[in-house]
Amino acid sequence: MFLLARPLAPAGFPSGRHPARSYDGALRLVDSLRAADGPEISTECGTTLMTHGARTNRVIVMFHGLTNCPAQFDSLGRMSFARGANVLIPRLPRHGFADRMTTELAQINARELCAFTDRVLDAACGLGDSVTVVGLSIGGVLAGWAGQQRADVDRAVMIAPIFGVARAPGLWTAPVTRLALTAPNQFVWWDDKRKQDLAGPKHVYPRFSTRSVAATLYVGAITRAAAEQRRAACRTLVLVTVGGDEAADNKLAAELMRLWRKRGAHELIEYEFPAALHLNHDVVDPEQVGGNPALTYPVLMRLIGP
Repeated sequence: MFLLARPLAPAGFPSGRHPARSYDGALRLVDSLRAADGPEISTECGTTLMTHGARTNRVIVMFHGLTNCPAQFDSLGRMSFARGANVLIPRLPRHGFADRMTTELAQINARELCAFTDRVLDAACGLGDSVTVVGLSIGGVLAGWAGQQRADVDRAVMIAPIFGVARAPGLWTAPVTRLALTAPNQFVWWDDKRKQDLAGPKHVYPRFSTRSVAATLYVGAITRAAAEQRRAACRTLVLVTVGGDEAADNKLAAELMRLWRKRGAHELIEYEFPAALHLNHDVVDPEQVGGNPALTYPVLMRLIGP
């Protein structure tokens, strides 16, 4: 019990960056990401690149949320592309399978997620002069890790990041993470009444694995541990939270922002959608129940930047 209760002191996975030095080199890296999108992946869920055919002033990487896929960011990505940016929306490991009842999520781990984030950002470095990374939920945590680790990221935008879970907030995060890492994996329905008939986007898995949550929380712990030691590498860190979020521990995310501020982060921006709006944790996918892109997209586009 003591081992579960004591604070996490995670082994860090520092960035092993090998950035693409040209547009063609970036395309080769993107092709390597796409090579993982075999016939078992849904057609709308493969890694997506929206390119103007050459290196642009700005490239935007968009990491989707847990159990979702690149389709989640398609609309927001097209809006950013229309502004002149190249946009890369990678499929996260173990996501996007046509079999929505796949057990692949049980195999995901923090090291895999950090290494994958590095590969994606290596590609981004060849697609544009300035790199912005945006992520929702688990993707928000990856954006935070990237912002802490990589100086070649200019802006990191974390949307409803899962640095902790709302049902076990604050000091409970460490024991929940340890327990989920060591106990046998369990699959949990997003909606235990509708189960496989989950409302909303049909590309979303109807259940999540406890190991996938543990991997997310561990990457968050790695990020916090690094932030305690040194200043975040990127220039601008943006935190977007959803008031009344039933998934994310907003206070823990805010604590990380305070830690970054204490360590002298270059620029910090925070915004919260008011709880009175009754928004879903997923404020990105236009097909999501409780989504309101007419309200959320103008704010998100402003925070992602021109």
